[in-house]
Amino acid sequence: MPEEEPSEEELARELKGRTLRVYWYMLRHPEPMTAREIQRGADLSSPSLSMHHLEKLKEMGLVDKDVHGQYTVRRDVRVGVLKLFVGRGRVMVPRFLFYATFYTSITAALATMLWQFLDWYSLILLALLISVCIMLWHEAMRIWREQPFPEAED
Repeated sequence: MPEEEPSEEELARELKGRTLRVYWYMLRHPEPMTAREIQRGADLSSPSLSMHHLEKLKEMGLVDKDVHGQYTVRRDVRVGVLKLFVGRGRVMVPRFLFYATFYTSITAALATMLWQFLDWYSLILLALLISVCIMLWHEAMRIWREQPFPEAED
């Protein structure tokens, strides 16, 4: 009988710390890599530590190992902090970044048109939109700082 894959709750419990760092690095670099390449990229102290976390990910059903000893991501799961990011490969950004960009564009466009109607309704609307933009940018930057492993070379 084949072993069933862990649920999202189980993955969220298990996928943390250095294991999450290794998985994050592999999501950002989807090409097949050896344990040593992952060790260097994920800034781990030794290849054996890298192997430990890779085997843990393999047991969870998240990565595969080929006959050449290279690891690849089998399943792209978004649990925990990973739910807050969208994208694939090197381009993984906080979900709030899209909202912040959209509302900032709308606010800028509306601000250029509101000069024609300088009444208190327009000023309240503009103040409300500016406050929404500030909150969205704050959340996007807060989530960006929470990424499992900020990479220096990107």
